[in-house]
Amino acid sequence: MIRTLAIPGATLIGLASMVGTGVFAAWSPAYALAGSALLISLLIASSIAALNAFSNGRMARIYPQSGGGYVYGKNCLGTNAALIAGFAFVIGKTASASAAALVIGAYLAPDHSRIVAVLAVLIVLAMNLLGLKYSLAAMTVSVSIVIAIIVSLIVFPRSDESLSASAALTPQPTFFTIVAAAGILFVAFAGYARISVIAGEVKRPRVVIPWAIGISLALVLILYFFVARLLLSVPQTLVSTTPLQSLATVSDYPVLLIQVGVVLAAGSALFALNLGIGRMIFAMAKDGPLPSVLAMVVGPRTVPVPAEILTGVVVLVVTIFGGIGLNLAISGIFVLCYYAVVQVSSMTQGGSLIVRWVIPTVGLIVMTFVIGSLAFSALGKGLG
Repeated sequence: MIRTLAIPGATLIGLASMVGTGVFAAWSPAYALAGSALLISLLIASSIAALNAFSNGRMARIYPQSGGGYVYGKNCLGTNAALIAGFAFVIGKTASASAAALVIGAYLAPDHSRIVAVLAVLIVLAMNLLGLKYSLAAMTVSVSIVIAIIVSLIVFPRSDESLSASAALTPQPTFFTIVAAAGILFVAFAGYARISVIAGEVKRPRVVIPWAIGISLALVLILYFFVARLLLSVPQTLVSTTPLQSLATVSDYPVLLIQVGVVLAAGSALFALNLGIGRMIFAMAKDGPLPSVLAMVVGPRTVPVPAEILTGVVVLVVTIFGGIGLNLAISGIFVLCYYAVVQVSSMTQGGSLIVRWVIPTVGLIVMTFVIGSLAFSALGKGLG
């Protein structure tokens, strides 16, 4: 593959992957679990993301090639760990990509959301088949517009009546539901993984990938904090499947702008997610676990067409049968399993006590609690 991405392009892929499904849809299923403790869940999610980002960036410097955790697991832990990471990534990100498509449908046409979601998947598949370079310019514009819309929504003046709270709408959280909510919100931070997965297309990956991960994660955390505070001030918006649209309605903010933001943000996230899934399938096919035909590249842009087509078909199927909340919970479980392999792989490398042992160990302990809480609390409540 051709190495074309520098820090700005790689950072944009991370931003486009995070400022999408999460900021427009993750709040409602997370609030159903955490209630007024939503900010605590956000803090836990961001802490997990930071721990994983550190280890992920460290491993990307050591193994700067496409495949991310799959490559780290194979080189550090063996074939079985690589397969766990690879398939966990594909399953988790497929569920997340489907959620992104369903978010577009929910905001634009709630009565025909699946039809709109299917169309979104097909459009993104066509974009991916054209090659990465053709979409970076559009991604740059999209992310800039989306961030501007969200910031304007945050600072938009509101009357006291629109900010009135309703205690009856507030769920009563427990320790486990707060942790489970963190798992759902973590999906909104997990976009930086796509940066390392497409390392084969990044210039000077040992330098670019850590910087891109750190910058994109910090920017998204700041944005999410202010959005969460605003939504909590109007809790009735958090019982809607389209919380930001509900917030715009009660605030007399132009709903059309929110819909534009959804199309751009969730569409960009869907593009980046499908790109990462396709590259992971490509890496696994090139290495042996998947059929070699999926490692075939086509055209001057060396696009892995068979892998991209398979990705599009699978995402399409999950979109037809899945749901936003359930897909986000499933994504959280499998993405955290993927990062568990990254953390254990980091333990096999040299380095100081903190870098090699403390950070990965703390990350693994927290992720284990989150995975268990998600499995029993989120899936048990039927967030789909």
